[in-house]
Amino acid sequence: MTPERTNRGPLARRDVLRGGAGLFALASMTGLSGCGFFDTDPAGVSDGRGAKGKEAPMLKDLVDQGKLPKVEERLPATPLVVEPLDEVGIYGGTWHSAMLTQEDKSWLHYTMGYEPLVRWAPAWEGTAATEVLPNVAESFEIRGDGQEYVFTLRRGMRWSDGEPFTADDFEFAFTYYNIDTELHPDSIYELWLSQSGQPARFVKDDDYTVRFVYEEPKAGFLEQIAGTSGLVLFLPKHYLAQFHPALDDGAEDRARSAGMDRWVDYIALQADCWVNPDLPTVNPWLAQNAVGEGSSVVAERNPYYWKVDPDGSQLPYIDKMVCEVLQDAEVEVLKVSNGDLDMQLYHFGTIRNKPVIARSQDEGEYDLIDFVPDTVNTMIIGFNQTHPDEAKRAVFANKDFRIGLSYAIDREKIINTIYGGEGQPWQCAPIPGSDLYDREMGEQYTAYDPDKANEYLDRAGYSERNGDGIRLREDGSPLKFTVLVVSDYPDQVDALDLIRTNWRDVGVDATIQRVAETLYWERVEAGESEAATWTGGPFDIRTGAGGNHYYLPTNPRGSSRFGSAWAKWYTNQGGSEPPEDVRHQLELFDQMRLTFDAEEATELARQVLAITKDRLYYIGISTPPTEYGVVRRTFHNVPDSFTGAVSYQAPGPSNPEQYFISEG
Repeated sequence: MTPERTNRGPLARRDVLRGGAGLFALASMTGLSGCGFFDTDPAGVSDGRGAKGKEAPMLKDLVDQGKLPKVEERLPATPLVVEPLDEVGIYGGTWHSAMLTQEDKSWLHYTMGYEPLVRWAPAWEGTAATEVLPNVAESFEIRGDGQEYVFTLRRGMRWSDGEPFTADDFEFAFTYYNIDTELHPDSIYELWLSQSGQPARFVKDDDYTVRFVYEEPKAGFLEQIAGTSGLVLFLPKHYLAQFHPALDDGAEDRARSAGMDRWVDYIALQADCWVNPDLPTVNPWLAQNAVGEGSSVVAERNPYYWKVDPDGSQLPYIDKMVCEVLQDAEVEVLKVSNGDLDMQLYHFGTIRNKPVIARSQDEGEYDLIDFVPDTVNTMIIGFNQTHPDEAKRAVFANKDFRIGLSYAIDREKIINTIYGGEGQPWQCAPIPGSDLYDREMGEQYTAYDPDKANEYLDRAGYSERNGDGIRLREDGSPLKFTVLVVSDYPDQVDALDLIRTNWRDVGVDATIQRVAETLYWERVEAGESEAATWTGGPFDIRTGAGGNHYYLPTNPRGSSRFGSAWAKWYTNQGGSEPPEDVRHQLELFDQMRLTFDAEEATELARQVLAITKDRLYYIGISTPPTEYGVVRRTFHNVPDSFTGAVSYQAPGPSNPEQYFISEG
């Protein structure tokens, strides 16, 4: 899953990028191009637009008009040097992009807002193996085998409004946002808590040094803050303090004046730069309007952005991004095939759409790039083993019943009919390339074998049938159930049509119910579903978050398809105590999360998955086919392959600020 390149564009610096650590260098390395960072002499390529210079022409004009300080006054003492993927770029142009409905704010974050305290190296090798690099932080240090994390900030760094960026902004985010019990009445996010349940200790050593101190090693801390978009480590105190009543007596009045009943609701909106364009950020581009105001989100370059290229020229290269808000995936497919989008990932890159998008490449003047999914399955089916109805619960918790249904599925037919022949029969298990890959776990019970299916269903206690050939439960009622599937997943809907026939052939009657995603989650989270589908995710060794709920009941929402009551018990939210082997699995998982040594944590993860393997929480269908994105041929420095890992947040770690647009 490491990004690979084909022969497109110059090769200079490519090997450095693949090494990960070579992407970043201290700003004191001013000899890279023969120019110092604050030289005013032109440097770099021109592409017919004149010498590149040390800042974008649109900013230079503002400096000349006296509306903006000089570039050397806007950059920190040690700006982060970004090594371009293929070549040093040029200034100018507009990145045309799209998001699918107003809910698709993650695309804005991944393209324009991936600026965490520390970041992933561009070459993805999984959560455990990918290097974590300084980003907003100039450097970091781990003390006490992971009990204490120390971050040194960049002196002279500024928010997008020109105000200083200091340790006060970290203290505000931690004390008045992350662990504020009024803002988080149900629970504080686990990352900020020690094992005792007490918040970590935040220490401000000076204006440019901060520490997070835990009672015990916090394994996976760096990985989580590098890859979770919902985490906030710093916020502009000078701006947001006015919305917190502990810091400003007028906070409640401001909330009411804005039509909010509570200050907690208002500050959450004010702290979201895609809802509140006035919020100062450290992003390369700044939203000019809120999501929902107009048909597009328009963003322009941040004059105080704190990264430079090897010539010492301030990034980003591209002047503006225009992200159109689309209401339908089919419209996105049309825009992609017309060449209207410069660089785009997500939503459209399916097997169904590939023929039309591939045929239109030359006309639309774009290329396809690989987008390797991080899911482990095209579809998994979970049976509610904690269903409130005792009789149904007994059926779904019967492992022989689930094994029988698995053997009854003709996976090869599904793969060839729906997924273009891509993929192999597979359960919900880590796929090749994972540290936890287990071929036996993935392939168990996946052969299409109706005889074995009948054998296991008989063994489960359902050998008697009615006149229609449907097996009978102990009470004499037909063995039938309903499978919930989200309507927006047409491949899963089509697969279930084939599976329903397979199951009917072995005497099991399944009804397929297509529902909107909102209703799906209402039913599933309430514990009302009998069976429900989704796609499986990877097991994350380092963070103990992400897709681990596919492998054991850790998350009341994520695990709700097979064991919500067990997950609620685990998270102290009621529920019911799981069986002994599941309790042991949860104990191993807790131990893994406290283990800082990666090898020891991996061994514990294998023990967790050994129980998953025996339990067969989900019935899986097949490994996912590779998806794809598109890049216009005038759009440069974009990798030819991305991972779809949720924690990686593609394309963020590839440094969109070094993308550039040529004139032809």
